[in-house]
Amino acid sequence: MARAMGRRRGRARARRVSPERRGQIASLGGEARQRSLLATRRLVENLLYAAAVRELRGEAREVVRMKTFHGRLPGL
Repeated sequence: MARAMGRRRGRARARRVSPERRGQIASLGGEARQRSLLATRRLVENLLYAAAVRELRGEAREVVRMKTFHGRLPGL
């Protein structure tokens, strides 16, 4: 029901907002997604760099045990 009400609200807002403003809103959303993707990419590159430095220093650790978790997180 909440989803249906949200859709109604979104359509009503879209009718009120001018086409220029809708374009601005869409542009802001695209820029936010791009910044998020770039930040994630930088984070991954930094972690890979740190792992390579540790390996070159001889600090690489062997993975002793790997555990995977399926299902919902506890407490959520």
